[in-house]
Amino acid sequence: MAKDGFNIEELIYAYIDEFKFLFFPEEWNSAFLDYSKNEILALLLLYRKKQVNMTEVADYIHAPLNTATGVITRLEKKQIAQRQRDVEDKRVVFISLTAMGEAFVKKEIEELTYYFKALNAELDEEEKRVIYSILNKAINILKKGKQETEEVTKSKPVKRITIE
Repeated sequence: MAKDGFNIEELIYAYIDEFKFLFFPEEWNSAFLDYSKNEILALLLLYRKKQVNMTEVADYIHAPLNTATGVITRLEKKQIAQRQRDVEDKRVVFISLTAMGEAFVKKEIEELTYYFKALNAELDEEEKRVIYSILNKAINILKKGKQETEEVTKSKPVKRITIE
């Protein structure tokens, strides 16, 4: 426990206990749980942009090109995504969602939208402002990462010694 009586570990466990239902497919009924993080990100990119190339997928999921290729191959096997060669330049390959993929992502987004709207309806304007402010701060901290924070706390001033 911290000196100020605040126990962050207990707080984390309490929230995990409250949110654990999200990890049980029978409770959540979300097909998104059958996909990896990179597959979900690729699906969302394809849904928003309609048609992209492999480099765009790799950049979006922050992964090497060979990883992005594996992600798209798995989505093709599930008949969610498809590759098409450019008519004018056969070297260029475009990736898009199949009709089944488009319907799948649309359904998942509608489900998420329902919950966000329900939460939004329960919050007053001040609560919305506070929660968005907190979320933005959390995102900024996560973007900075643990390494940067540790480097700042570990850095010590260097004592200069003159050599004659």
